[in-house]
Amino acid sequence: MDRREFLITSGGAAVAAASPVASYASENAAEFSNSYADNATVLRLSMPWADAPQGPADGVRRLVRRFETMTGGRYRIEISAGTDLGADADLVHGSAHDFAKIHPAFAYFAGLPGSAGLNAQDFAHWLAVGGGQMLWDDLAGAEGWKPLLTGHSGEAPPLWSRAPITGLGDFSGQRVTASGLGADVARGLGADGLSLALDEVAQSLADGSLFAAETGGVLASLANGTGRAFSHATGNGLNGHGTALSLSVRLAAWDRMPDADKAILEAVSAEAYQASLAEMRAHDRLARQVLERSFGVTFAPWPAELAEALDRVAEATIAHVAGYDAISARIDQSYMAFRSAISGSNGPRRPAAAMPLA
Repeated sequence: MDRREFLITSGGAAVAAASPVASYASENAAEFSNSYADNATVLRLSMPWADAPQGPADGVRRLVRRFETMTGGRYRIEISAGTDLGADADLVHGSAHDFAKIHPAFAYFAGLPGSAGLNAQDFAHWLAVGGGQMLWDDLAGAEGWKPLLTGHSGEAPPLWSRAPITGLGDFSGQRVTASGLGADVARGLGADGLSLALDEVAQSLADGSLFAAETGGVLASLANGTGRAFSHATGNGLNGHGTALSLSVRLAAWDRMPDADKAILEAVSAEAYQASLAEMRAHDRLARQVLERSFGVTFAPWPAELAEALDRVAEATIAHVAGYDAISARIDQSYMAFRSAISGSNGPRRPAAAMPLA
């Protein structure tokens, strides 16, 4: 039974994320490997994900094979799994949060905490027609990268915990992990906020030292094991709309590509993003049922006190990033204007000093 057949069997759509079923891309990799051109350009890709048939690595494999196929074997991409921003990598898969140490405004291109975040489709729309991609290109280009949107960790990621979260006091002094600014928000709520890689989360789960973790949407959390290790899932996460995943191409490699190949890579990246959203949408309910019925997970909304505090701390955290420099202020202004335009709500008013000069 191949992966496509497995996905359409009863219950398979949700369980597939946690099952050792070979991906369709991996199944066909050997067949395709003989069709590389003799003078194929070799590109090295690094990713933090374990090279497993479930989770983000599967999407990376599909994207890579799609690009290699559509360029007629002119490229061969070698994947290095379980690594971060490789110094010698031509491409890096992960999220813009990985670049936050370089500049905090990269957070806008991965996902903002609380209710300030855009949902996955609106985020893509900001990039496409709201000026977001140009701003991202400018920010990443200054560091030598061309960024492309390629996937998503899942909408409304719950905060998984060992015990029920009933109020703000439950965070006090507890080790809580979340991506990006979500970790800063956790600290603002009184927790020991961390931003751990998935392998570090797994280790912390094994030794029992982690109280709560946000590791993506329901399907992603089922795949990476978090949803099976914790019995309580609360709210819609510290990062309310999850985390966008991206492919960063080193400018030295990007600039060498013919325009046609650049367009192909952009197209397969956009295709991969929509495929990840479709997968989340199709499997979310089944994944919840598996977690509830097979693993005894209890889903609960944020307590009102905590929801209010979370949004208040999130806004203060974002305002701090927006005021970092003129580049951050320009990105914030674009993001918040687009958010206000599509929602009909008024965006936060930043201090005048945080705004860029005309």
